[in-house]
Amino acid sequence: MASNLSNLVRACVVPALIVLAWAFVAISGQTPAYVLPSPLKVAETFWEFVFGGGNQPFAGTFWLHFWASLQRVAAGFCVGAGLAIPLGIALGYSETLARYFEPTIQLTRAIPGICWLPLALIWFGIGTATSVFLISLGSFYAVLVSTLQGVKYVDTKYLRAARCLGANERDILTSIIFPAAFPSILSGLRIGLSYSWVYMVLGEFTGVNTGLGATLLQSRETLETDLIIVLMILIGVIGYISDYLMLLLTRRFVHG
Repeated sequence: MASNLSNLVRACVVPALIVLAWAFVAISGQTPAYVLPSPLKVAETFWEFVFGGGNQPFAGTFWLHFWASLQRVAAGFCVGAGLAIPLGIALGYSETLARYFEPTIQLTRAIPGICWLPLALIWFGIGTATSVFLISLGSFYAVLVSTLQGVKYVDTKYLRAARCLGANERDILTSIIFPAAFPSILSGLRIGLSYSWVYMVLGEFTGVNTGLGATLLQSRETLETDLIIVLMILIGVIGYISDYLMLLLTRRFVHG
């Protein structure tokens, strides 16, 4: 208990210093409020955005936008991971397939996500479909690479032993390769989920009306810097919580 409290105190030191420096700059009057609002103003906007009240246009709408973003992240993550896991297993298991497909995958993986945005708008138009496509890209490559590496580096002595005992390829895949690669797959899912929240912001810059990313874009257009900072904090916290939940899930499966 004392160790956990000590770790919490240490974790709060840097954020506290940042807030103090931020408050000093804001109070000094060296920057206009629309450029850097005070921490107190941001805290007030946070309360209004989440719980309602005040005259802010987005007051009390957090849960609406959060639910819209969560649905897109869940859909995109499921699509990306659902395609990446079987493909990663196939490429990791078959050197022949890997020779054909892996160079192309590595090439497309190096393309920044924002480069896909114009093409996605042409393919899917403005709306949720484009957002889900971009989010699925964010999770796809992270899960694919982890799965591929996990399968590729399964100890070959287990494969040889299984074949000597008469196991067929299906048995090897289900009884040896998949269990051995499972920790890598879970790690890839954790990374992929984090990328899904990153790509959610990009996906919601495509003209959707609801969502945390969409609200962030609208706040920029109206110069509501305090709300922009609130949304950045909220997205960071939500991403951290989802990563922590995935970490707990990973530990439960890996350690039983």
